Amino acid sequence: MSTRTTFSYWSDPLCVWALVAQPKLDRVLQLLGEHLRVDYRVVPVFGSVRWRLEKGAWAKDGVDGRVAATRQIAERAGRRDVSGECWRKAMPATSWAPAAAIKAALTTVDGDDALGGEYQRRLRERFFVSEVNIALRSVQLEVAEELSLPRGPIEARLDDGSALAAVWEDHNEKERLGMQGSPTYVFDGGRAMLYGNFEYGILKSTVEELVRGMRAGGSAC
Repeated sequence: MSTRTTFSYWSDPLCVWALVAQPKLDRVLQLLGEHLRVDYRVVPVFGSVRWRLEKGAWAKDGVDGRVAATRQIAERAGRRDVSGECWRKAMPATSWAPAAAIKAALTTVDGDDALGGEYQRRLRERFFVSEVNIALRSVQLEVAEELSLPRGPIEARLDDGSALAAVWEDHNEKERLGMQGSPTYVFDGGRAMLYGNFEYGILKSTVEELVRGMRAGGSAC
């Protein structure tokens, strides 16, 4: 079968829920990957981390609360390698910086969805597990080099602002679709969405129906 069903996967590089939900996406791709294409997009939720801590949703509990909440979410998902101390040791000023690196990297993978997704995953793991600041260009390029992604084009897109413009375009589309946050799956141009922490079976059955709809006599989801 040459035709593949495309859906978009939206996440913020600083989102712990996206970190712990990654195995659901991995399982679906392992099961049905030959029939699927993933359009990786970013939901830049954390425009200003300091604002969120001082005036926004995290103001009440501060950094200590964010550390504790991150560790609790990770532990419930079996990720005991995540202490939450990343927010104390390596807190980026914004998720827009690593998001721009992701957008820059995605333009270099020549349609290799898996490679683009792996860059995004490794960058997030670098923050939550290795506890390094992924807003730093040196870290972003180090992860790219691990995957043999070309450094020059990524730097050029970061330098000329085109990567940041691409983040804004994703943000604008997120607003148009009325997306609530990260992570979110968007199917059929926005006719269906799955957001947040849901069971794997829900994702599997949704994707299976979309794939079935590609076949004669199948369900047109």
